[in-house]
Amino acid sequence: MPEISEVRITSEFVTRRNRNRKIVDVEYLSSNKLKEVENINVIGKTLSATSRGKEMKLLFDDEPVVITLGMSGGFKNFETPSDNSNKYWKHSHIRFKMDDGDYFNWCDIRRFGKSLGKDWNENRGPDLFDDVEGFKNHILKNIEHRDFSKPAHEQLMNQKWWNGIGNYLRAEILGKWEQNPFQPIRNLVQQKGFLDHLIEQVHWSYKLGGGQLYTWMNENESAIDFNLTWNDWMQYYGRRDKIKDKQKRTFWFDKKWEKHLELSK
Repeated sequence: MPEISEVRITSEFVTRRNRNRKIVDVEYLSSNKLKEVENINVIGKTLSATSRGKEMKLLFDDEPVVITLGMSGGFKNFETPSDNSNKYWKHSHIRFKMDDGDYFNWCDIRRFGKSLGKDWNENRGPDLFDDVEGFKNHILKNIEHRDFSKPAHEQLMNQKWWNGIGNYLRAEILGKWEQNPFQPIRNLVQQKGFLDHLIEQVHWSYKLGGGQLYTWMNENESAIDFNLTWNDWMQYYGRRDKIKDKQKRTFWFDKKWEKHLELSK
């Protein structure tokens, strides 16, 4: 967390909230890990953002900085300064003062978010929102790559192929496909409709406003579909049998597939 949908929603919030205002002052705390931002003269510039998978590109006018949100990173708007009784103000590592008097802060309670450079990571696959066909083609033309011989539950968070997919999306995508999640992921990809199913689940997570899990909250009111609730949509993550994968991450799955687990090792 946050995954592709949460990063996209956050980037849309950054752009929407700052469309008609400029930065007039900035405070960088010593705890700030978005170090690349400190190299830019942000005063007088408009802040916007775009996203690609789990990465976000901040734009100060036309000057880019690519960041990750880590486990809990995001932006909060404050109409007036607060104090440490407000956890988001307390854990604000950059405080932009805007020309309307508001403060627009980079907040990261767990402090895993960081800046990466000025452009997207070339080792990550295409975005599932902005380049659906490119995403599919990237998978299909590389289907014989050795990565696709590995178990689906181990490979579905490999950002080289599945850019933006994290733990809760892995559980929901594989669980709702109702096939053995411990078989080689190539087998699933070659099943009719799997890639479309995967894309649909990712898009649903976006329409439902993202996974408001742990400390991430949706600040962007426009990214919510009220025809289905998040609790209705989420059927596997945190709710079924679980194991630790090879990266020590928890994977939730239907108990009926447990007998296939040993065969995948």
